[in-house]
Amino acid sequence: MMARRMMMHGGCQGWYEEPSLEDKIEWLEEYQRDLEQETADVAERIRRLKERRDEESKEPTVSA
Repeated sequence: MMARRMMMHGGCQGWYEEPSLEDKIEWLEEYQRDLEQETADVAERIRRLKERRDEESKEPTVSA
């Protein structure tokens, strides 16, 4: 998310000033946190889907 925002706003001013090392580090650390959160969100979705799959496989089938 953060990286996408930064890329979209990077060229809006018409000229580009190289960010300082501290700015680069700060941006990359924030980007890393965003990626870690996204990874955790995906892992949670996978866990929920597996739980649902397991619950559905335990349900008895109804015969007519």
